[in-house]
Amino acid sequence: MAGNVPGLVFRLERDGPQAPVRVAYISEASQRLVGYSAERLLQPGQGIRSLVHADDEAGYWASQQLALEKSQDWRWQGRILNRDGEVRWADIRASVRGQPDGRQVWDGIVWDITDNKRIELELDASRAQLRQLAAHLETVREEEKAHIAREVHDELGQVLTVLKLETSMCELGFADLDPALAQRLESMKRLIAQLFQRVRDVATALRPPILDAGIASAVEWQARRFEERSGVACLVEVPECPPLLGNAKAIGLFRILQESLTNVMRHAQAQTVSVQLLLEGNMLCLRVSDDGCGFPVAARGAGSSFGLVGMRERVQMLGGQLIIDSQPGEGTTITARVPLDPVPLPSAASTGALPS
Repeated sequence: MAGNVPGLVFRLERDGPQAPVRVAYISEASQRLVGYSAERLLQPGQGIRSLVHADDEAGYWASQQLALEKSQDWRWQGRILNRDGEVRWADIRASVRGQPDGRQVWDGIVWDITDNKRIELELDASRAQLRQLAAHLETVREEEKAHIAREVHDELGQVLTVLKLETSMCELGFADLDPALAQRLESMKRLIAQLFQRVRDVATALRPPILDAGIASAVEWQARRFEERSGVACLVEVPECPPLLGNAKAIGLFRILQESLTNVMRHAQAQTVSVQLLLEGNMLCLRVSDDGCGFPVAARGAGSSFGLVGMRERVQMLGGQLIIDSQPGEGTTITARVPLDPVPLPSAASTGALPS
């Protein structure tokens, strides 16, 4: 029966908890799986460990030692080499049983999962490429937003300034001639002022200029703006000396903050919101908490909230992690952690030190 199993059946035995382990049985399926006979693998110094790829030996030994020390089931996945030197992926599963005479026995099977693992690795590579593409598109999108914001602010602002001056000149020169004309010019000036404000709002929505002052200032500005628009009290905590952050990470954290506060305004029914920007080792942590109605996180399936999905993907693109903690009636806390950019070491020229 063991010989007809598609995988390699084996048994490990030891006489007691501290006794050495020996390979008691290997099925003849080893010839079909790895090209070696069972007699060859049962020789001293051989066994399954002789098949393990050199790069995976540490993980193999660690998993086996843990199973032996705790007398528990053994599970390992990794690469093995067959007789022809071909790399194959193996999955080892073994169950431990105690014997009446005190012996311990692990009965297990080595499955060849090469085809499934190849598909899994291809899917992982495809996901990584898609994430890289999404990160690139997001970068291009933010750059385009910044470019449009500059064009809107500078070009339209300049035209509106000239139009305002021309209107004022007309008012000075001709308003006294006709009261109706004076009213019309005053109305035009109000419309121009409204258009000025609309241009500023559009440019700010595309890329807030406050980002140029650093992520801490941007967080405080966005929190104050949210407080004015929603009427919800917003408590802000930022470090006194915030670290320098790359443009992509600063924009990413800022967009996550915007999306989080938008969700609070639309769904949370909160009375207060807390926004914290904290340094945790080599990570920068953005935490947004509210005392609103909350929601069951486990019940929020994939695709049910593209805002949350977008935040999670954005953090992963930055090499960080997003944690959502919420329960109905207990509010919601969204925590985004991203790694800080490495600080370049000062050169000898900048420090004035002589080369050793």
